[in-house]
Amino acid sequence: MRTLLKASGISKTYKKTGGNVHVFSNIDISISEGEIIVLMGPSGSGKSTLLNILGTLDTSYSGNISIDDINISPNQDLAHVRALKLGFVFQFHHLLPEFNIMENLKIPRLISGYENNDSEIMDMLSYIGLEDRIHHYPDEISGGEKQRVAVIRALINKPLLVLADEPTGNLDRENSKLLLNLICELNTKYQQSFLIASHDYSITEIADRILYLKDGKIKEGI
Repeated sequence: MRTLLKASGISKTYKKTGGNVHVFSNIDISISEGEIIVLMGPSGSGKSTLLNILGTLDTSYSGNISIDDINISPNQDLAHVRALKLGFVFQFHHLLPEFNIMENLKIPRLISGYENNDSEIMDMLSYIGLEDRIHHYPDEISGGEKQRVAVIRALINKPLLVLADEPTGNLDRENSKLLLNLICELNTKYQQSFLIASHDYSITEIADRILYLKDGKIKEGI
């Protein structure tokens, strides 16, 4: 099975006046094509920090990361790597309020220099039942709808891996279930891998693998 991301010996330390704070040390993670991996752990264990490192958003760490056989280093054009290989879904949708839904979905491809395909975007919106919302602005749709749009936005550039940080954190039970069903369906349809950080145990229902981060160490299973 094709390996999309391989990280070895990942360590993170915050330098503080009162002494260094070690978040985690010597973390090894491998993610294969088509996998859904859920990263669990108590609040403050470093889940979001680890996601930011694996997603090349945080370059202050030690260890080695390769994404689709590209060795990652701070000297690279990491924005270009992210645009080509990765998608991101956060706890808050981060849709731009001054743009309607269709415009929000076009932005990632504009940033990457790709040509937008309106029919392809419409197909994806139809898939999540929001084809009639293309001219609505973010404040005109519900929280669950915003988060579904955010997931589609993460897939617009056809990334190999989607990193999701507490994607159901602001959703009620019904909308959380809808979002998890959507992730499963998209994973099957597009064969994109997902790494989902959460402390919501219901998310483990869709996982191919569960990783648990606690006390600076990571292990398989809860």
